[in-house]
Amino acid sequence: MSAIGNESTEDEIDREFQLWRTDPKKFWETTNKRVELHPDSPNAYFARHQAWERLGRLDLALADLNRALALEDHFVTHRAKGGVLHGMGRYEEAIASLNRCEQMEPANWPEALGPLIRADCHAQLGNEAAALADCETLPDDHWTPGVFGLPGGNKQEVADELRRRAAIARGRD
Repeated sequence: MSAIGNESTEDEIDREFQLWRTDPKKFWETTNKRVELHPDSPNAYFARHQAWERLGRLDLALADLNRALALEDHFVTHRAKGGVLHGMGRYEEAIASLNRCEQMEPANWPEALGPLIRADCHAQLGNEAAALADCETLPDDHWTPGVFGLPGGNKQEVADELRRRAAIARGRD
């Protein structure tokens, strides 16, 4: 099937990822066409949410994720929704979505950024204990560059930053 279809070949996925990185507008055009052709495909909305997110339109990314979830309740979509909500500063809603992700696939929960995003949400809300509990689930050899506004560094550096963010949040109360 073509890149506009429901299923993509590995080469088409590689080309789309290249577009995502180098030409977000063209990537949006590609994913928008997929939604037009397959309005009942959760995968089409999921792909387009990535384009909206890359273009800085988190409101539209969230709308596409909600549409994808209405079509198919999937743990990866909940994790993505948690990330978008985190980016919007809607931390309580992000935690709820990330909790749903963990509930649906506890074995896959530690993968990707789910625990780190949820830890930062808790910290942003001033809940240091919950933030550090999520941080504790990170692998001992964890390291992240600090993408998407998340704490960067190794596990100890992340924990230190979560403590700092929680303290700042508590000071705002």
